[in-house]
Amino acid sequence: MIKRHKEFGGIKMADMMNKVVVFLAVDGFEAGAFKSLWECFGNLNASTRIAGFNADDEIKDDAGLVNTHSDMSFDQAGLLTPDVVVIADGITAGAVKDDPAAQSLLQEAFNRRAAIVSVDGGAAMLASMGFINGLTITAPAFLKDEIENAGATLSKEPISVSKNVFSAMGNADLQALCDMVSEYITGKMEQAA
Repeated sequence: MIKRHKEFGGIKMADMMNKVVVFLAVDGFEAGAFKSLWECFGNLNASTRIAGFNADDEIKDDAGLVNTHSDMSFDQAGLLTPDVVVIADGITAGAVKDDPAAQSLLQEAFNRRAAIVSVDGGAAMLASMGFINGLTITAPAFLKDEIENAGATLSKEPISVSKNVFSAMGNADLQALCDMVSEYITGKMEQAA
């Protein structure tokens, strides 16, 4: 199978047509990384969706600039078998890290080798999951104890990739993060062919 690419800002990136990217979001989320990654995956032709506690929850960012609704609940998102699950902020991670449906969505995605993406405080959700033991995770320093108590190593790098978990700081090159995830997902597709 031939890998399809498209030009984006002078960088060749893998096309994610027919791939589903689910963003976990709750009212009051931090929009910075969310918006950057949403645009990037959208530009790669991925189907981008928002999962909340319930389908059609109103979701506004913490600054009141983004006002949208969730497409589906966490349970419904799990039925989609997404190729990528994104936790782009700490507010969302804090609100959902103890939610059984959100945990199930992430665990199932991890087991299928889907890409799990966290940015900044989104790593709090990773720390609540059992699958990061032995992995290297990029997260803010205030999450150091949580990350290490989960058996993971806190990275000082702006972006870390460990198995199928992609973690980054908000000031990292999120375009590069998106590119790494797209290459991983399309590479998985080619290996299966």
